[in-house]
Amino acid sequence: MSYKSFKIAPVVLSLFITVSIFLTGCSGDGDNKTASSDSSNQTAQTVEILKYSDFQCPHCRTFVPMEEQLKREFGDMVQITYKHFPLRGFQYSRLAAHSAEAAREQGKFHEMHDLIFENQAEWSRGNAREHFESYAEQLNLDMQQFREDVESDEIAARVENDRQEGIRRTVTSTPTFFVNGRKLQQLPQNYDQMKSIVELYMYRSN
Repeated sequence: MSYKSFKIAPVVLSLFITVSIFLTGCSGDGDNKTASSDSSNQTAQTVEILKYSDFQCPHCRTFVPMEEQLKREFGDMVQITYKHFPLRGFQYSRLAAHSAEAAREQGKFHEMHDLIFENQAEWSRGNAREHFESYAEQLNLDMQQFREDVESDEIAARVENDRQEGIRRTVTSTPTFFVNGRKLQQLPQNYDQMKSIVELYMYRSN
């Protein structure tokens, strides 16, 4: 189906408006107004999704497959940016964030992101640093540089800056999504609901 001439079906709009059951994020809930859309013909617009997330949060992990499916279905029309929001309730959140950023320094953030979430149940039980270093080795990273970056003040400041930015934007739980700058008050329960939200923003009037 061409995304250049798509008319939002009334059933899609109805689905988005009437959804009443949502997942609960880790450590709190959000508060914002949900965006609306009209039913006029629109040219597809790129949708930017900003996600504040914690690598040790189980709810954050459940959204990774949905995000991957969005990318497969919409390609470059959906841009997803990961922001760190480590929660105090998780022991290894910051170390995981630092490890992902250390991998970014060698061009492998997304690969490390995927490995950390994929193996969340394993490293969350303990020896997280050893697990993260093993992922770095799998990605053929320079291990000396990786270890130095994990401990660097620059990486620590980068992660904390993300968290402080989230606090200023009223983030209180993970995951929290902003779609084209608008905070989602409630989390989609499944991929179809997430896709409906994306399509509403993709074809909405400015």
